[in-house]
Amino acid sequence: MLNTIKFVFKLLVLCLLIIFQKSIFNGYTYPEYISTNLVVKIYYFAIFWLSINLVIRTIQFFYRKRKKYGIKFSDNVIVGLQNIYYILVFSGLGITLLGFAGVELKELVTALSIVAASIAIITKEIALDILCGIQFSFSKEIAIGDYVKIGEQQGEVLDINITKIILLNENDDIIYIPNSKAYYAEMINYTQKELRKYNVEFAISPQLSLSLEQFRKLVDKVLLEYIDYLDDEEINLKITGIKNHEIGYKVQFKLNQVNPRMANEIKSKIMNLIITQVHGSA
Repeated sequence: MLNTIKFVFKLLVLCLLIIFQKSIFNGYTYPEYISTNLVVKIYYFAIFWLSINLVIRTIQFFYRKRKKYGIKFSDNVIVGLQNIYYILVFSGLGITLLGFAGVELKELVTALSIVAASIAIITKEIALDILCGIQFSFSKEIAIGDYVKIGEQQGEVLDINITKIILLNENDDIIYIPNSKAYYAEMINYTQKELRKYNVEFAISPQLSLSLEQFRKLVDKVLLEYIDYLDDEEINLKITGIKNHEIGYKVQFKLNQVNPRMANEIKSKIMNLIITQVHGSA
């Protein structure tokens, strides 16, 4: 309800600014200490900002409605539109501030064309991050909430902003990766691959004389704690190899949803059980 009131208020203000535009500029005399040029620049920037804001909000509203998303839900398209909004607003603000200094738009374009090479060198990495960020925002390769590996970093995508991808790794560390670096790095999206099957491999001495069935009972003891996260039909325990000094085992389990953090917790519990109850009793 509050968002609707804000939207209607902004729309009303925009309409009033457009309707009274000529009368304000032509029919009103400003005091000497107020620059007419300053008022004009601020007035036009307000119209520009309100127009961009309302257009972006309208597109986001109909997109959420079509996808049946909640008002606070964000995905790549919504984030991408927000990034475009920031770019347009800051560009407009920059031009307005230059206008305060007496630089006209035509002069600005001419000046930028002369120093374009220098600006390209200075801002190359920032511009590349912004372009890659927009590409990520509208692509299906990566989305907010996905569990990914980018280069050497791995974690859940918390946000894709205008210059960086933000990950939350297994140690609850926040990692910021520049968009351009992520774009050219090797990327694995575990969520899209539906990687839900995991293995735990270990070896014990044959002198412990534990049967496969005894091992199964030990493993089932751990997995029983996580029964709500597991696919019951995909739990296996098998011998992978027999050597003179050890017997290799492999536990395979499958989660009912993509949850690498829970998978690592289950694997740690299984390994801890093997160490304490098997090797510890040797």
